[in-house]
Amino acid sequence: MSKDLTTYLKEKYKNNSLYFDEYMKDCLYSELGFFNTEVVRSSKEGDFLTSPEVSEYFGEIIANFINEKIHGGDIIEVGAGTGSLAQEIDRYVNKDLFLLESSSTALEILNQKNFITGEKPEIFSDKNIDIVYMNELLDNVPCSIGVNKENQWYEKIVNTEKEIFEYGLVEIRDENLEWIEKYNFKPIEGIELEIQLNSEKLLDNLINIFNPNHFLIFDYGYTYENRAEKPYTSLLRTYKEHHLSRDPLEGPGETDITYDVNFSFLEQYFKAKGYKVELMYQYNFLEKYGFDKIYKKLKDDYQKSSDIEKLKFKSQLVGLEAIHNERGLGGFYTIIAEKL
Repeated sequence: MSKDLTTYLKEKYKNNSLYFDEYMKDCLYSELGFFNTEVVRSSKEGDFLTSPEVSEYFGEIIANFINEKIHGGDIIEVGAGTGSLAQEIDRYVNKDLFLLESSSTALEILNQKNFITGEKPEIFSDKNIDIVYMNELLDNVPCSIGVNKENQWYEKIVNTEKEIFEYGLVEIRDENLEWIEKYNFKPIEGIELEIQLNSEKLLDNLINIFNPNHFLIFDYGYTYENRAEKPYTSLLRTYKEHHLSRDPLEGPGETDITYDVNFSFLEQYFKAKGYKVELMYQYNFLEKYGFDKIYKKLKDDYQKSSDIEKLKFKSQLVGLEAIHNERGLGGFYTIIAEKL
């Protein structure tokens, strides 16, 4: 695949350079991209696991949130994958659930499970959507890369003229500079800035189409005031077969390209759109919406069960503990945006 996608990129950009967000988009979502193969990436057989694959109770706890907040409309998940999260939520929520997914492989699986699916939000424009939720989606929305030198912003490009792709710098595009200034992200010496303008456009589109009362977003990330504490020039990375992999330019299309989400941007964005915002860690969210009750019941069931049943309850306890562990999945950020 690497050779095919490399050729595809060279032909598409005529052996010229492309902006990093263009490169990331093609590597992940083109017909030869990482998410458009026969493999479902978010699975044990794939390349990474997210909270709903680790514990079935992640969906139940989100369902508790939905049942508390919902005003009478319906629900949409953006980036549903194989539907592992939607399946659990659907068990506990008596509302219509619509799933958005761009991967043709994942869509086929979702349709086999009889979910109501679509590739683009416009297909559900006639629905009364009250709550939009997404789990580990924004880290895969193509970002641009800002680099500041001598108080001047530039952005990274990918040079395709040589056999092996290389990074370069060019004058930053106006829309990316406006994004940096809009959210007041001052340069930090030696630190690159992942510009999430495409995430903003995605959220704008969802609000324009559905005008939902609530957003619920989970992802790994950071707040900008703490960015300098991370010992990395760039927060871009790749995953392959559940492990950190190589540079994004090596083996185009063979790895998951991802980055830490800037939750300071999300917080400012939703406030500007008229939402009240709660920013917390995932483990805080789980505790707020039912973790302790579920955990206690599992512990009790474990103590009362036979030896064979103990294995099942032990596995469920381990999964629940994993999504709550603040040094792991529990340390991801959660943002709740509720319309004022």
